[in-house]
Amino acid sequence: MFRMFTQFHNFMEVEYLPVVFPDERKQQNTVHFAETTSYAMANALNVLQTSHSFGDMMLSARATELTKEGGSNYMVEMAWVENSFNISSSEAVLLLDQFLAMNPDSNGHVQIHGFLTAYGLGWSPLCEKIFGNLDVEKKGSITFRQFLSGSAQIKKQPTFMTACETAFAKFSDNLTGHISVGKSVVHGAIGETLCQLFDADSDGIVRRDDFMNCLQKNPLFIALFAANVKFDDQMDTL
Repeated sequence: MFRMFTQFHNFMEVEYLPVVFPDERKQQNTVHFAETTSYAMANALNVLQTSHSFGDMMLSARATELTKEGGSNYMVEMAWVENSFNISSSEAVLLLDQFLAMNPDSNGHVQIHGFLTAYGLGWSPLCEKIFGNLDVEKKGSITFRQFLSGSAQIKKQPTFMTACETAFAKFSDNLTGHISVGKSVVHGAIGETLCQLFDADSDGIVRRDDFMNCLQKNPLFIALFAANVKFDDQMDTL
């Protein structure tokens, strides 16, 4: 790149590809037309066609900003993610912030210790199971793509919001309508870090909006309540 910018002139070759004319079906669906055009370009360049989008650049830039290293380990083919899980790039960036707080190694992998420490959780069979479900390749570590896909998959479940409502109703006080931070709700007691996540305004009280917003941002947490609340079978699978 430096050499290109310091030369008096540079040579380039331009190849004009055949014009892609969308048929009637593709005129009604811009995604199909975009896929066809993308395939034609990839074929001419003799490269693999991927589902990377501008969202991947957002993730890469954010990772580089926070880690001061290359962000390529955190590119996940956002076009595919958005289509499969209906999750936006901005939501993916928020999940990336959580993942980077787990202290990933130079290859972008997180061990279970980093996962538990970031959330202030101690080791338990349940926490190990949550991590194990994310670790689909059973390598003892997870990538951001696995963390993102796992979180989005839970949030996509049709019973997710019902499960969140049920969990809050189970642990909230019938008189006050909120959860006291001091109340034991997760297999004994939740850690201070986890308390802070649920108690967004740090007033010692977890109101319904606090609770629901936290689970929306951290859908994996719904599994922490599963042992004490009877959910639909789809949510029990985690």
